[in-house]
Amino acid sequence: MSELPVVTGLTDPEAVDPARTGGKGANLARLTRAGLPVPAGFVVGTSAYRRFVREHGLDVPIGQEMSRLDDDPASVEAASQRLRQAFESAALPEWLREAVEAAYHALGAGPVAARSSATAEDLPQASFAGQQETVLDVAGAAELGAAVRRCWSSLWTTRAIAYRRRHGIGHEQVAVAVVVQRMVPAEVAGVLFTADPVTGRRDHVVVEAAAGLGEAVVSGRVTPDRWVVDARTRSVLTRPDRESAGLPTDLLDRVVGLGVRAAEAFGSPQDVEWAVADGRCWLLQSRPITSLFPLPPAAEGAGLRVYLPVTLAAQGFAEPMTPAGNAFLRTLAGGWVGYWLTGSRRNEHQAAPPWLPTVLGRLFVDITPLLQRPRLADRVISGMRMKDPTTSTALREWLERNADRLARPVGHTAVRRLTRWAPEALSLLAGLVTAIAAPRHHRRRVLSRTDAGLARLEREAARRSTPLTQAEFVDRALPAATLDLITDQLPAVYAEILARAGAEWLVRRWLGSSAGPEPVRRWLPHDPTLAMGAELARLARAHAVAGTEPSATGPDVQEFLRAYGHRAPDREIDLGLPRLAEDPAYAVELIRGYRRAGAGGDALARFEAGAAAARVTADELVAAVRRTRGRPHAIVLRALLHRYRELGGLRERPKFDMVRAIALGRRTLRRVGAALVADGRLDDADDVFFVDPVDLRAVLAGEQRDLRALAGANRHEFEREVGRRAVPRLLVSDGETVYGPAATHTAQRPGVLVGTAVSPGVHEGVVRVLDSPVGAELQPGEVLVAASTDPGWTPLFLLAGALVMEVGGVVSHGAVVAREYGLPAVAAVAGATSRLRTGQRVRVDGGDGTVTLLDPAEPAAQAIPMTPTGAHS
Repeated sequence: MSELPVVTGLTDPEAVDPARTGGKGANLARLTRAGLPVPAGFVVGTSAYRRFVREHGLDVPIGQEMSRLDDDPASVEAASQRLRQAFESAALPEWLREAVEAAYHALGAGPVAARSSATAEDLPQASFAGQQETVLDVAGAAELGAAVRRCWSSLWTTRAIAYRRRHGIGHEQVAVAVVVQRMVPAEVAGVLFTADPVTGRRDHVVVEAAAGLGEAVVSGRVTPDRWVVDARTRSVLTRPDRESAGLPTDLLDRVVGLGVRAAEAFGSPQDVEWAVADGRCWLLQSRPITSLFPLPPAAEGAGLRVYLPVTLAAQGFAEPMTPAGNAFLRTLAGGWVGYWLTGSRRNEHQAAPPWLPTVLGRLFVDITPLLQRPRLADRVISGMRMKDPTTSTALREWLERNADRLARPVGHTAVRRLTRWAPEALSLLAGLVTAIAAPRHHRRRVLSRTDAGLARLEREAARRSTPLTQAEFVDRALPAATLDLITDQLPAVYAEILARAGAEWLVRRWLGSSAGPEPVRRWLPHDPTLAMGAELARLARAHAVAGTEPSATGPDVQEFLRAYGHRAPDREIDLGLPRLAEDPAYAVELIRGYRRAGAGGDALARFEAGAAAARVTADELVAAVRRTRGRPHAIVLRALLHRYRELGGLRERPKFDMVRAIALGRRTLRRVGAALVADGRLDDADDVFFVDPVDLRAVLAGEQRDLRALAGANRHEFEREVGRRAVPRLLVSDGETVYGPAATHTAQRPGVLVGTAVSPGVHEGVVRVLDSPVGAELQPGEVLVAASTDPGWTPLFLLAGALVMEVGGVVSHGAVVAREYGLPAVAAVAGATSRLRTGQRVRVDGGDGTVTLLDPAEPAAQAIPMTPTGAHS
């Protein structure tokens, strides 16, 4: 096989291939072919790099050095120095020297710039900005040869090695070309972003400029002048304060025009380096702006749209979901919204509703119709304040600035909607009356219906004999049936809420106290999440008494899994994530942890004491009312408290049973995955959860699609996105991303982190920062610090002394359960998992929403920025 050409001109058709010319070279070639002004030049191709490495035997030390790498920065630095020295000390072979000299002389033999151009550079998902080197003002063939070797060696800088490791790019996969271009003696130069890299807005162009070479701007050695320009009208929105800024209006307009043309050539927003010499504008480099959060699919003619992240705002987690998990939740959420709009329980959606798009594995919901109506917008903001105060504040601030940009509302009138909803409203009302009148009977009947409904679904899934019908069951039949189960439980949930609210109102009115009923709200008897924790504590105590160790195959653990095995340690609403029944290690780990810490008996005692205290408190409140208000008032209060305790905890049942349905869907879909493995179309049965249901059904119906490649690509994106910490609280269709409220200028007390008070009480203890409940090793009394929590975390609450979360509000799951456990808790502490460290001693005040650092050796860390920024070179 013949070697590829050593040198390729930027005008050659082959130059647009990044495998030959690297990311930077390929992009410059595309700009050239698009007719944009690019300095003349050539590329020393990747084939030359690979041949040089092979002939000098450098692949051996590269392999050795990379195989020995660990997380110690010093070892990475040492490996980098050795590899760079090996490259730069190796002699330039004759075949390379002759080819480079000939191309250099054909270019005019004047001063040139040599820029590294790696194959894994300037990619949409990883720009590698600033990772490799550029050598400017290279004069002479000998100096150019040295510059080529220096660019090659820069593939092995410390920062480039670390960047590839962070993005999961194998070192053996990369090679580097060198772009050589005539030097532009710039009078003024800089960078241009065809979308605002800070706000994300795609209709804004940002230009930064300084006198001289652009290297000073991109390296950060000078503070450039900055303009923000409307991409459509070219009007200047913001400009430098100083009058002597070195970019006249006509030149600014030309630079913006070239940048917009570059973005059109690539079909995506670009980060462009430019320079001006003798009145002529040149483009020196163009790469995708990788820091931008992607746009949701465009809604034709819909005007400006505003989206909220569903799982972050409603469930408190920022991680993505698997394609299978998103598909199920999207269909269920679509049916839920349709139910509230029309009163119909059946979900007729056969495709993803456009107002529930998925972006980077996260489900977003279009709330524009609500924001277009001021009264509804106020209700949304107010209601969200209890669930997620951070998003509530960010939304309010955005509306104050942008409400006039939203289109006028259209759609059905409230009267027509109410008319369609009337039959379901009557059914709900009848159920509510029954639940209040006979709470125990209603509770038992509803839970019996739910169990019977899930049993019917189990039988239906078992009857589906082909992979296609099984996939259709999960994708279409199961979400609609799950919605029926949830809506059937709503009267009981609302009755519990009304009974509690009524009792609290009467206590405030008759006894003048709002804190009196607090113990009654704890250790609710019919909360399945609390029951799961109590069962784990009971098992721990039983093993401690018997002197035995729990085992995943033990009959007691197996019995626990029959009741709770459908749950997951984390993010259990994602159908694609494993259940406890698949891997009981987490449950066994908790039982052992309780036993080692001696907490099994204490935890169970807390349950028993809490339930007894609730009964005693209820009796005391009734007695106090009897003394001060008389027997009739006491009878009314007793009736409400009795109903509340009979229904107490049922608000957790809809999600608990929804997860039971999700577990059924997971088991069914794994059968499909196993069949595809047997057919050789997937490597692992669990890969089926990383295939979009549309693709899955198409293949099962006979279409030819590469499921293995689709699953691999989706899994790679999922694993990459799991590490993303910055997820916008608001995503606007013009690209604007809002990561949180505007920073306040209120002076913060030194050593105090401020959040939202969600569960009263004060606790001093040692911090334990966790990103998952699995393998937590939380010790009794430690302060649990997490980004968020869901039911899978709840067993840890029995050990924790207090809870601190980065997201959430008063009615978020962690807050509600913390109050029921009597656990002090603070939510919405920005950057808590980064600003606190394991082992640090703190005081958590769940009454005023503060976390005070008590460790004098550890000053309070600065708040992490909420908006991602990019780097340039």
